[in-house]
Amino acid sequence: MTLIMAVVFTALVAQSGVRSSMAEVKNAIGTNVGAGFTATAAAVPGTNPDAGNAPNTGNGTAQTPTELPADQAGIDESVLKRLAGLPQIAKHSVEAVTMPQLEGAKPVAGGRGVQLDPEFAGAVTATGVSDSELNPGFQGKLYQLVEGSHVGEGASQALIHREFAQLNNLKLGSTLALAQDTTKITVKVAGIFDGKTENPSGMPAGASENQVFLDLASARKLGAPLTTGRYFTHNAQELPQALKAAQHAAPELTLEDNSAQFTPVLQAIAGVDKLLAVLLLGLSIAGACVLTLVSTFWARGRIHEVGILLSLGKSKSNVLSQFGIEASIFAAVAATISTVAGTVLSGYLGRAIIAQAGEDALASIHLTASASGTVAALAWGFVIVLIGVSVGVLPLITQRPKRILSKRS
Repeated sequence: MTLIMAVVFTALVAQSGVRSSMAEVKNAIGTNVGAGFTATAAAVPGTNPDAGNAPNTGNGTAQTPTELPADQAGIDESVLKRLAGLPQIAKHSVEAVTMPQLEGAKPVAGGRGVQLDPEFAGAVTATGVSDSELNPGFQGKLYQLVEGSHVGEGASQALIHREFAQLNNLKLGSTLALAQDTTKITVKVAGIFDGKTENPSGMPAGASENQVFLDLASARKLGAPLTTGRYFTHNAQELPQALKAAQHAAPELTLEDNSAQFTPVLQAIAGVDKLLAVLLLGLSIAGACVLTLVSTFWARGRIHEVGILLSLGKSKSNVLSQFGIEASIFAAVAATISTVAGTVLSGYLGRAIIAQAGEDALASIHLTASASGTVAALAWGFVIVLIGVSVGVLPLITQRPKRILSKRS
């Protein structure tokens, strides 16, 4: 009987640990997935609506770092600040895009042999950002920072591509001059990145190698309009509420969220959690049935003892409580063994789940058994044991002592 109880307790503790691990994984995904939305100005009537149909590479938007806001009007800065002030928003970045000319440097030549007008031959795509780390290229790991640091709202800083830096002999601390019409600025190279994204325009200025990230103030000096706001919530659960609040705060903007990137994963976790709940129910029923059967044979093996106790005036409740105490002792031994075995098993299963997920964000999770979950599982195990023993013993002790003794003879 102790062995059967140990199996039941181990299964209960293990499923409790796995459910706890799944909750930790779900929380880690919800927190680290980068849930959020992108706010852009509505397209100007009469422009090509297909200009922005580029692959999604980041925070729920089809706009890549190489697109220019030719079909967009600038967004009022106060509107973007209003969205940043929403309680669900944990971090945000504002972007302004323009196409300035290089001075004292040259862009990386494209491989398509496109002939450009002289006024565009020395152009690059300059994206002013309040936090370059939140750009879709970096969020989607299409770009990787290899030297230096990201740029933000600090004055006169630039983040350039490695091939562009090699072509123009630029390194950290070097200066880069950019001009837009009659305005000229000089920025210091703060970081160098590598990687590529798609170039839907096909123009050399739109290539990843010719993408220059500037601090927002420098881009604004070049006349770049505010084109995009990227907003990230504290966790995935807050995204729907944040979208509703953003739509109310800025109805004139187009909002696009990135829920499609992580919703299937969270739904899969919810499905596994429901499956574990069904398994818990099935395990409870099966455990109670097996223990009832075993308890019946256990009680029948002591039929003479039961008959004598009842004949001596012991009440049926006393006899039943004696069986309950003995079963509790067996259960306590089984629970001690199962606490160790179940914790080890749940830890193994939890690590297997994380390994299957293969996410860097999940690798840092330190899985620990929930003490409250383990206690609850053991308590439920004791309930199952007592139910099984009671159901197995009751049919015997409800009979008269004489009848019980006659069965023995």
